[in-house]
Amino acid sequence: MENNRTEEKRRITAAIALAIACVIESFAMWNLYSWYSFSAPLGTLFSFAFLIVIFFATVTLKEAVRDPFFYIMAAAAVIAGLNLLIIDSGKGAWLTAADVLLVAYISERMKLPRICIGFLLSYIGFYFFYWTYDVKGYFKGYNTNYGGLVLITGFVFAITAMLFFAEKLKETEKGGARFLYISILFMFAWGYNIIAWYRARCALLGLVVFAALMLVPLKVWKNKVFYTALTAVMTFGAIAVSLLYVWLGRFSDRFSIRIFYKDIISGRDAIWADLWNAFLKMPLTGIGSSYEINVDWMGGMFEVHNGLLDILIVHGVFVFAATLVLLIRSLLKLREKAGESIVAKSATAAVFALLAASFMENFFIVPPFLMCTLALIAIARSV
Repeated sequence: MENNRTEEKRRITAAIALAIACVIESFAMWNLYSWYSFSAPLGTLFSFAFLIVIFFATVTLKEAVRDPFFYIMAAAAVIAGLNLLIIDSGKGAWLTAADVLLVAYISERMKLPRICIGFLLSYIGFYFFYWTYDVKGYFKGYNTNYGGLVLITGFVFAITAMLFFAEKLKETEKGGARFLYISILFMFAWGYNIIAWYRARCALLGLVVFAALMLVPLKVWKNKVFYTALTAVMTFGAIAVSLLYVWLGRFSDRFSIRIFYKDIISGRDAIWADLWNAFLKMPLTGIGSSYEINVDWMGGMFEVHNGLLDILIVHGVFVFAATLVLLIRSLLKLREKAGESIVAKSATAAVFALLAASFMENFFIVPPFLMCTLALIAIARSV
């Protein structure tokens, strides 16, 4: 009995820490650009502090020392730090790797109380409506891609929230569930229109993936072949997309495919080609975050524009492999849950949508999006 109470207290502590982190980070970065400019450089440190709290509230030391995956996470974090020292890179990049490793490890076992699920879905979902009402394009400091990422994050939370509350209404036999289900169709049209207005192609990719996966029946989600293939595409796909772009970049003068009035081959091919060339010279350590990109219009600024590719390019193959092992393990454990309820399916589809959008931006590996990803995985495991 005492053990059950202790476990419940630990679960509540982890849920509260996650909720506070999501609220503070999103409030600081998604309201005013001046707040974003101040808080963004501190985001990874802030996330790390809360992830440590969540870690100790989720995993006991006794469990950790008996878990081989804990050693994979710890070894990868140490290697990431050593690599940055070896190549004399900016040390702040270590926090990004550490945060992603912690999320990949913690998410495999974290569960949330229903009240926390409802709060997180509603709060993050609110930002879809807020950024639609108060358009924060270039004239308010944020660039349109960042706006699209806030929108797609808010959108998948809002849809999952509507399903969560609709299912709750069905359980209590109260009216209103049918209205919420019908409203979801309107929401997808609305989501496309505002993302198209922002011309955020990375967000469009996430929206398409989310819509497609929501159409997949629950019983198909339980299929091991389908789900394993989906997980592989949404993780290894980050590397495949970058390589495909580099290859297509060789033929950019021979064809033109436009989405939102812009060629799909419009710069990332050159960035990724330069990064791959530098990385292949030092694949074990990675190139670090102090590397200056040799593309004229980048002005030497370092920006990978791809979440999982960032982990590989910056930190090397060992850290990347450990990240994939932990992340894929966590995602595969969602298969049964995703096939049991429409809410769990929506939360899992949302995770894959964010991973897909991250093919074109760092996105889910940076605050507050990383904490939102952890929240979605925990929600999928909890409903």
